Amino acid sequence: MLTLLGCLPIAGGVVAWLARGRARQVIGFCVAALTLCGVVTAVVYRSGLGVSYSWMPQVGAYYALRLDGLSAWLSGVSALIVAVVCGVHLSKREHAAPTFVPLVLILEGLTLFTFMADDALLFFFFFEATLVPMYFLISGGGDARRAGAALKFLLYSLAGGLVLLGGILYLMVAGPSLRFEDLAQSALSTVAQQVLCLVFFVSFAVKAPLVPLHPWLPDALQHGQPGSPVLLVGLLDGIGLYGMVRFCIGVTPQGASWAAFGIEIVALVTVVYGALAAAVSRSLLRLAGFASISHAGFMVLGLFAFTTASMTGSMVYIGAHALSASALLLAISWAVARRGDSLKRGDFGGLARRAPVLAGVFLMAGLATLALPGSVNFAAEFTVIVGAWARHPVLAAVSLVGVLVAGVYVLWSYQVVFTGEPAVGDKPSKPHDIGRLSRLGAGVLLAAILFVGIYPGPVQQLVGENSQMAMTQAQASDPEPGGH
Repeated sequence: MLTLLGCLPIAGGVVAWLARGRARQVIGFCVAALTLCGVVTAVVYRSGLGVSYSWMPQVGAYYALRLDGLSAWLSGVSALIVAVVCGVHLSKREHAAPTFVPLVLILEGLTLFTFMADDALLFFFFFEATLVPMYFLISGGGDARRAGAALKFLLYSLAGGLVLLGGILYLMVAGPSLRFEDLAQSALSTVAQQVLCLVFFVSFAVKAPLVPLHPWLPDALQHGQPGSPVLLVGLLDGIGLYGMVRFCIGVTPQGASWAAFGIEIVALVTVVYGALAAAVSRSLLRLAGFASISHAGFMVLGLFAFTTASMTGSMVYIGAHALSASALLLAISWAVARRGDSLKRGDFGGLARRAPVLAGVFLMAGLATLALPGSVNFAAEFTVIVGAWARHPVLAAVSLVGVLVAGVYVLWSYQVVFTGEPAVGDKPSKPHDIGRLSRLGAGVLLAAILFVGIYPGPVQQLVGENSQMAMTQAQASDPEPGGH
């Protein structure tokens, strides 16, 4: 069933590629909706699912798939985002790129396989394969800036992939099997684990992304084809953080414990730098990119604080950020389309008068981004900070700068774009508000954000098995109350 689940959107992408006109969009939405139903079914019955066949016995590689708590959470979020994107895309008829829907479905299938892979080499194969459809999604349209941004994305990602491959090649030599369960029990020396942990961390820090390996993300969001920013942040950014859990903590737990404090410093710099850069960004899409970078820092801070609360919060945060960032990027793309493709905040003004629903979507997504109580981001971010505080209170206190600055760039952006007087040159004759399908898509994402935020227990329990296993593998324990 897991194999069929990953192959379904890929096959749907091929069929959509062969279709013409409106049929392509209808096929895309139907396949995405069916995939979402399949993922939900697999999550419910995941205890009985799994596959493991010898793939390359000479190097100990297996075709192995499984769906544990973390991969189930991220697979469900990814399937929901793709279904919303394909549903919103149904309303685009004239200017829709013919390759958009096929590439989105193929990317979804490869992303699901990446989250379900239970073998290091198989993970690498799908991890790298996601770059192909994403490259064309960013560069679609032939614009020179899009081509440059797509190339920058590809070069950074390939460099990170080569670093990851080097670590996997060492594991091939060191152990009889590349399955994650076997790698977790392998007898790697302490020095080998320390070196490999740094290798894996660097490779996934590119994907996450963390400072200073982040420059590709703001460019890819600002210059990418319309629709690509949602998929880039909603699907691919989470793979980097997921990879840290699987490789840095799962395969080299002693190395992760040894490097934890240094990695937390990198994460803290990422939190503060990303928030400040978002606050001063003139472009709405660059603002969203730097905000995502800042949130990635929070997730890494929680993962390597090595407390049960911080790790659980970080794992929930990966999917929470994907939901809130996708809703915010959709709202930004709709706002940009109503202002003649302008990206600068200063070119807007008074948009709420003619697009009140769009203004509401932007505000709710923005409030979720700054972790307003009641949103899933709050449930995740608060747990991360509380857990990290128990281990390193000074680092956790400094990270609050990111929380405070988030309120500045979100509320300031809303004020500049949606309130006040219309900007000079604004054309009131343009479409007033978002359409029915866009409202429905935004409503689905916002409902998920609020539902999980108000009732986070099931998701926390879902990923709790992963955080407990990580704590056991790293031989870490929660600090005593009053101690550090």
